[in-house]
Amino acid sequence: MKGIFKTLISFGKISDLPLYSLDYTADYQLERLLAMGAGSDVQFAENVCKILLGGLPVKIRPEGACSTFVAATPEGDRLFARNFDYKTGMAILVKAAPKNGYRSLALSNLGHIGFDRNNLPEKNLISRFRTLASVYSPLDGINEKGFAVAVNTAVEQIAHQDTGKTKVMTTLAIRILLDKAADVEEGINILKNVDMNSSGKIGYHFQMADQKGDSAIIEYIDNKMVVIRKERADTVFCLTNFTLSTNDKNGTGKERFEIIENSLKERNATMSEKKAMNILDEARMDGHRYYEPGHMYYDSKTQWSVIYNLSKCTATISVDSDFSRCYKVGFND
Repeated sequence: MKGIFKTLISFGKISDLPLYSLDYTADYQLERLLAMGAGSDVQFAENVCKILLGGLPVKIRPEGACSTFVAATPEGDRLFARNFDYKTGMAILVKAAPKNGYRSLALSNLGHIGFDRNNLPEKNLISRFRTLASVYSPLDGINEKGFAVAVNTAVEQIAHQDTGKTKVMTTLAIRILLDKAADVEEGINILKNVDMNSSGKIGYHFQMADQKGDSAIIEYIDNKMVVIRKERADTVFCLTNFTLSTNDKNGTGKERFEIIENSLKERNATMSEKKAMNILDEARMDGHRYYEPGHMYYDSKTQWSVIYNLSKCTATISVDSDFSRCYKVGFND
């Protein structure tokens, strides 16, 4: 319990937009969760509650649109850029330090575990206690080895693999990757050795990158894992919400993809962190601009943007499309 109290005391507010933070020093018992089972939304949430919250109910369900891309600075630092797009967002930066894994910085949406503007996490001790579940709902992050990963929606890529391997849900996969993968190759091997199960009623695909310049996109077609690798000569490697590995390329976000793709080509994917953030600004989600009323993303907007410097192991975060204010965080901050 000492670790739990220390973690809860660390809860803080970086920005009123809002952007919260949590220094997760408690043992969140990843191996125990995997042994108990996490093959469905219900099972995943119930077992997280048993392990971390003493049975206090909470839902864990990721959704959203999102964009990601890789680039490099003129000095050679590797960058991984990400917009998280959704109808509502309450960002929390979770700094995790597992005993049997790598330290990580990850962003979760507290809206995905039951919080909203009328139920803020600072409201009372019970509310703050629920934030412990955010360690298992990361949507993007970086670990101390300079490995980063993010998940984007992809409507047709609903995966329910059942091959006898350990079953994992979408955000649980990200937690495992941040804890265990030192680079893209290890990340791919981790995903090959689990049964992926999409959270909710929508599909997802992943992009990952490391400080060596390697990057990969992981898609799920008819329950088969498909890996798209960044070739050495490629200067453009980005992802939004349509499938890249099929001829039909079904999905949405092609307007945002084109903005990112053109910007990367124009600069040979070489730019400062500030310019990478500018590209995220240019490609930010405005559902009212891109979609007709009634579309699943019509009310979505960019909730946070982040530039992960894989070489320096830092995260520069902008919240609620307010690109005039950025918050830079490292492992020693």
